[in-house]
Amino acid sequence: MDDPLSRLDAALARSRFAWIGLGQLALVGLGLHLAADHLDDQVYALLSALVERLAAPLETVGLTPSSPDDLLEPAAWIALALELLTLLHAFNCLTLTPLAPKLSPRAYRDALSVHALVLPLYWAPTALAGAWVVGMSVEDALAPLAAGPARWLGVITSLLVAWRLGLSGLARVVGGLSAPKSRLQGLLWAPLLLTFAVLAAWYGLPWRGVLS
Repeated sequence: MDDPLSRLDAALARSRFAWIGLGQLALVGLGLHLAADHLDDQVYALLSALVERLAAPLETVGLTPSSPDDLLEPAAWIALALELLTLLHAFNCLTLTPLAPKLSPRAYRDALSVHALVLPLYWAPTALAGAWVVGMSVEDALAPLAAGPARWLGVITSLLVAWRLGLSGLARVVGGLSAPKSRLQGLLWAPLLLTFAVLAAWYGLPWRGVLS
């Protein structure tokens, strides 16, 4: 009879597709959440500009425009809704894809569309931002004990997570692409995905300090 550790190892091997996928999705989710924290500022700015533009017409018909503070909560809810929608898109891209896909330039060319072009541009920075969040969490937890080693352990953790979950997740979604019905497939999603990608890259990765 197999010992308990062997049975546990076999069970983990059989369920690997599930927990690896959850880790890959969670990593992107961390990057999306970080981006959404800044997206609500952009939404608030747009709502404020819209209200300011409509203030005079509203007053002419006896309506009082919203104050700036009244727009904070709607902006946060809009950003949250867009974050969840984008995470659902990531889940859909990852579902039923092979753990170790066979990637080839020819297969990618056959699947080429707006979706195929945007997907890696969106997945890579959000996954990297998520990996950086994990690494910085490790640094914050260990910093009170030893600040110097904690910094390096955080960076090493980020690199390992980016490699094991971020890169493998990117390979899965790219490898899961299929021939599109139209080369314009994904056009409606592109602005939302690229917005999150830019925010995740700018606010979620450490190069802003280098550039400043």
